[in-house]
Parts: sequence; structure tokens; C-alpha cells
Amino acid sequence: MTPMQDLRTLVDDAWNLLDNERRLDEIGRFLTDDYVRHSSEGDYTRDGFRAVLAALHAGFPDLVSSIEDAVVEGDRIAYRWTSEGTHLGEYMGVPATRKRVNAHGITISRIAPDGRIAEDWASWNKVSVLHALGIIPIA
Repeated sequence: MTPMQDLRTLVDDAWNLLDNERRLDEIGRFLTDDYVRHSSEGDYTRDGFRAVLAALHAGFPDLVSSIEDAVVEGDRIAYRWTSEGTHLGEYMGVPATRKRVNAHGITISRIAPDGRIAEDWASWNKVSVLHALGIIPIA
């Protein structure tokens, strides 16, 4: 395998298992002990990110995520992703709306020498999701 294939397989496997299969018990297999996720809400540790994913899965129990594109340079992979799900549980303090949403974002991951993800920089369009849920009106 080429380095591009190796890193693409790593992020595909991580998101399939952690997000699509809800196997948060496997998070240590993909994220280092000192993992940090940088986002507009602040920085998360590995345990903090596990809690974020658990809340997301509770709010959108049918959530499915996929990686659309990926680019590799050195020890980093940048990928564009899409997540789709139905708001069937409380999320961000909002009771279930039963509305279907699509979220799109980009994540850049730094891979540690041991082959696990050490750091992520993530950005996604939260406004479009909140609008789809009827929380934020957009003209």
C-alpha cells in the first residue's frame, strides 16, 4: 500500500467503526492517549471527543458518515466528509424534531508514528444543521 492508501484506510476504518458502528469502546485503537481535537467549540481530549460522539449518536441514532475525498501530505491527511441522520433524540439541548439532516465538513488529521490519529482540526457547517432542524431561520 502507498502512504495515501494507508492513511485513507486508517480514517475510513476509524469512522466506520467509531461513527457508523457506534463502537466507542474501540476509540483507543485509532486515537492516541494524548489525542486533541481542535474545533470551533474548543479543544477536546480523547475522552471528551468520545462524549461528543456519544451525544451525537444519542441525538441521531441512524447517523451514517462517509469520507468523500482525501489528500495526504507527510503525516497528515485532509478529508471532506458527509454525515446524514434523523434527529430522533435530544441534541444540543434540542428535543427530537424527527427531521433528517445532512452535515458536511473537512478534517485534517495528524498521524502519530504509531499509526494512530494524534490530532484533528475539524470544521463543519453547524448553521446548516441547526437550520435543517428548524432552530435557526435562514432567509
